[in-house]
Amino acid sequence: MGICLFCKNTKNLFSSVEHIFPESLGNKEKILPKGVVCDKCNNETLSLLDSILVNFDPILFQRTIYGIKSKSGKIPTANFSTIDFKNSSGADIEVKLKRKNKGDFAQTINGCKLNFFGKKKMDSKNLKLISRSLYKIALELIYLDYGAVLALSPRFDEIRDIILGKKDFGGYLLLGSNSKSIEAGMSYRFIRTCEDDKEFAFFEFNYLFVKIMFDMERRRSILENGSMIANFYILKFSEINSIQ
Repeated sequence: MGICLFCKNTKNLFSSVEHIFPESLGNKEKILPKGVVCDKCNNETLSLLDSILVNFDPILFQRTIYGIKSKSGKIPTANFSTIDFKNSSGADIEVKLKRKNKGDFAQTINGCKLNFFGKKKMDSKNLKLISRSLYKIALELIYLDYGAVLALSPRFDEIRDIILGKKDFGGYLLLGSNSKSIEAGMSYRFIRTCEDDKEFAFFEFNYLFVKIMFDMERRRSILENGSMIANFYILKFSEINSIQ
């Protein structure tokens, strides 16, 4: 009899494996076997969170530019507020400007320069959804590396509720650039705080040129929201906004 890593239910069906990183990011190796995640969590909440991550504007743009196919075998189209990117062949990029403002496009010596913004605001609601999708990966990696004893321990019960959308939360993400990494990856290290001598894990998610750093237990940062440190943007959110 299995016990679900997320809802801790033992009576649901456990008929499918769970991809730690979404298949649309090219993951074919980091997989949890049947019996770890129940079908209800896998096919509902976790599937939604995977979709949110692969369609996160910085990641979606990279997938389109580099011709990374989705689970269905198609290269996604990156549609933004002022510009669309389409990659039909895996090599040639079709760029369509939706408006002709002077600041959106400029010729340069080496080609051209494009200025555009993502469609989704980096507000608390969207930052929480991205964070939940990353927390899901993080908890599954802890299970893969340390087994059920640690991953199913009460230490991560609050994280389970956050991932499943049962608990509101505040936190932060550090969003920056990365040296190109074709495969999605996440590394982490355990840190012990000086103030209360409590251990927490600090995570680094990498995919293509996107890097996101976070911790899912303390979720506190002394840095100002919107500030930069070492080429990383500090994106903070509070727990006063409801989760949908």
